[in-house]
Amino acid sequence: MSDLTLYQNVEELEPAVANALRQWLMALADTKHRLGIRTSEWVNGTPALEGAVGASAITQDELGHARSYYSVLRYFPGVPEAIGFENDLEARDVYYNPRQLNQSWASWLDLIAANVLLDRALHLAVTATRTSRYGPLQTRSAKVLQEESYHRIFGDSWLARLAARQDKVTGRLQNSLNSFWGTAIAWIGPDDDPIIHQLVVTNILNSSPAAMRQRWLDEVTSILSKHGLAVPDSTPNWSKWDSEYRDIRL
Repeated sequence: MSDLTLYQNVEELEPAVANALRQWLMALADTKHRLGIRTSEWVNGTPALEGAVGASAITQDELGHARSYYSVLRYFPGVPEAIGFENDLEARDVYYNPRQLNQSWASWLDLIAANVLLDRALHLAVTATRTSRYGPLQTRSAKVLQEESYHRIFGDSWLARLAARQDKVTGRLQNSLNSFWGTAIAWIGPDDDPIIHQLVVTNILNSSPAAMRQRWLDEVTSILSKHGLAVPDSTPNWSKWDSEYRDIRL
């Protein structure tokens, strides 16, 4: 592949590259889809009106991003037949997302933790497509990243607000952060992730898992420490990591 080539169709990719991109993008789209669904369930359960408005906006963003990526994926060999169907809750039996998104969240605090940690990891994944040699990814990245700038404002401001309480709610927030920590790191993937390696060496993505993880760690460590929250100490068991779901599958 020439370093200057910009590919616009899956047929132009080598089969191994197309397969790697299908698998990675499927996980990204499905994770955003499920993140949107889980967030939507808290639009009417937020502790403040601005929280409801924010959750509604993020829901629309995540589901819209998922649909945008599904429109790219539907031309790839091996994708589910029902990809991108309008009936979001019934279209498929299997979604390739972390298991923590398969069930409704017990608390609004889970939404904040997921936003600060997991959504931030997905943001870095999208950032890695800004200069992608696969044209459909590159053209979508700017809009997705622009819309996600609000996600950072929303999650980080709510984190600060809840941490400042210094009461049992803050303690429960810490528990939620601890719970989502490993899920976010697992989504980024291990250093030797063969899927991302294939995409990085062909310039479909511009960042390795190690580089993404370090940037993620720098960002979340800074914000948690700033507000007096503990930085969880947990490393995924990579021997049980599933690249299709980008999760630890027990």
